Amino acid sequence: MTTPIKRTYSAWSNILYSMRLHWRARPLTLMCCAVSALVGVGFPFVSILMPKIVIDNLTEGVAPSEFILSVGGLALLLAALSGAKSYADLITHESVGTISILKHLQTIMHKHLHMDYEVLESPGYAKLGEKAWRAMQSNHSPASNIPRNLSQLLMNVLGLLAYGTVIGSVHPLILLLLAVSAGINWLALARARKIERNTREERSKLQGRLRYLQQASKEPSGGKDVRLYDLSRLIRGLFQNALGTCTEQERKVATGDMKAQLADAALSLLRDGAAYAFLIYLVMHGEMTLGNFVLVFAAIGAFAGWLSGILTSSSDLMRALSEMSDIRDYLDVPDLSNTGAGHALPSGDRLPPAITLRNVGYTYPDAGKPTLSGIDLAIEPGERIAIVGANGAGKTTLIKLLCGLYRPTRGEIALGGVDVTRYNRDEYFSLFSTVFQDIHLFCCDIAGNVSQQPPDRTDDANVAKSLVMAGLMEKVSGLEKGASTLLVRRVHADAIELSGGEKQKLALARALYKDAPVIILDEPTAALDPIAESEIYQRYAELTAGRTSIYISHRLASTRFCDRILLMDGGRIAECGTHDELMRAGGKYAEMFRVQAHYYKDGEVADHEEAFHLA
Repeated sequence: MTTPIKRTYSAWSNILYSMRLHWRARPLTLMCCAVSALVGVGFPFVSILMPKIVIDNLTEGVAPSEFILSVGGLALLLAALSGAKSYADLITHESVGTISILKHLQTIMHKHLHMDYEVLESPGYAKLGEKAWRAMQSNHSPASNIPRNLSQLLMNVLGLLAYGTVIGSVHPLILLLLAVSAGINWLALARARKIERNTREERSKLQGRLRYLQQASKEPSGGKDVRLYDLSRLIRGLFQNALGTCTEQERKVATGDMKAQLADAALSLLRDGAAYAFLIYLVMHGEMTLGNFVLVFAAIGAFAGWLSGILTSSSDLMRALSEMSDIRDYLDVPDLSNTGAGHALPSGDRLPPAITLRNVGYTYPDAGKPTLSGIDLAIEPGERIAIVGANGAGKTTLIKLLCGLYRPTRGEIALGGVDVTRYNRDEYFSLFSTVFQDIHLFCCDIAGNVSQQPPDRTDDANVAKSLVMAGLMEKVSGLEKGASTLLVRRVHADAIELSGGEKQKLALARALYKDAPVIILDEPTAALDPIAESEIYQRYAELTAGRTSIYISHRLASTRFCDRILLMDGGRIAECGTHDELMRAGGKYAEMFRVQAHYYKDGEVADHEEAFHLA
């Protein structure tokens, strides 16, 4: 697959996306954001209006009852606004970021579970993922707080209009002075945001590297090598180098923000000083009452805050919208396969029709050359095929193509004469019981790991039968809770850990339980000894009679029972035939077989080394 194409989302598109997300989750949150903006302007405005009313009443000598009525009314209004502000802010701050984070985590989990494997595995998608995870790494990340950012911007704009009206009633020049200083502040903030934007991708890569190294340091699977090969110094060195570069990038962003804040502070001093001097001049010359002086004096200081708030909140909003684009880029990467209505699968007969590969090739993203090329193969119904070859010959890639996990970059794969891309992807998956080399256990009990279903949909009798056929029942029956024993101790304290061979037997039981028409084993018995592997393959040959079976193994003797053996070399099918036919041909298969047979017969170290390289 190619690198996912990055979309361009407009500011309005991202705003509407975020608003819909929060409205569907909790409408009260958006209502409180609007209330918070209105009350956030009203409360401070009434607060600066109160001293003016008090001074005007005192200087005008109003009656006590009128004084109490006017001042008391404002005090009650302040109390009501304070209560509304506290409630709205509480809901807004608790819900906005949390809703967005949880919803995106849920959406990403669903996408990961259902998206094309080829897309999930691609380097391009991983790069998008680094940026997306960074954008929503905490509850305070800008992308998660777009409604709150909008609320803050609205509040600052309304405050600017209200306070600007008060100040403009004194003299328009004061507004002009404040506007010029705001423009300069905006330029400083724009420069800071440009630094942040230009370094975001590099910082995302560095963060991904740091997370990988941190994970490597605590992952038990690699802990043995870390200790026995003294890799701690190497890992620490790599971590320190990445951390140093990351710190330098973050310092650039912090320096840009600091310069913008220093510019704002310097301009505020000059701006407010000039405005206050002008007000004092008006009062001293009798052109302004003392009450209006107090009101406008407070309004100028607050006006500067509203201006600064507009610059900051709009800058934060633009950053949030940019990061929201990163998240949506990650979520909106399309699948390549058909996930809608597709061609009907063959039905009626237990045996699937022939699977045909015509000039199939596959090239991994960013790879210099094809991994597979010119593969022509017809797998007949009920045929047993073995695929052998050296490491890197393309055996597992071929299996992933057959299963529909990959799409050929060249050629065609057909099932019953119909291109497999015309089938619904998930329906096509149902044809295969596959066991790959890398076996993953899930944090549920043994029965659930075999059935891959919740308890209410698990057939316990079928689980037991599959465990017996896979050779694991003796182990399971010896456990106190039997098939109800939990796995993955990292999640469950009372879970057990299976050995490598036991995991492979469990994976075999899983494939048997599914009972699909096509059985594929991609070296699932590598952790077993040769005799145990041969026994399992012979048992599989009996159990899968009448079904199409494909086996991959490095031990050539284990696959002699197959109808055909394919030797892969250099991404192509180099030899094809039965075991006897290939031995008589005297090609590479015969050479590999003799080397392995000689090693197992005589146990010579030199032959073991040669067999290792060849197989």
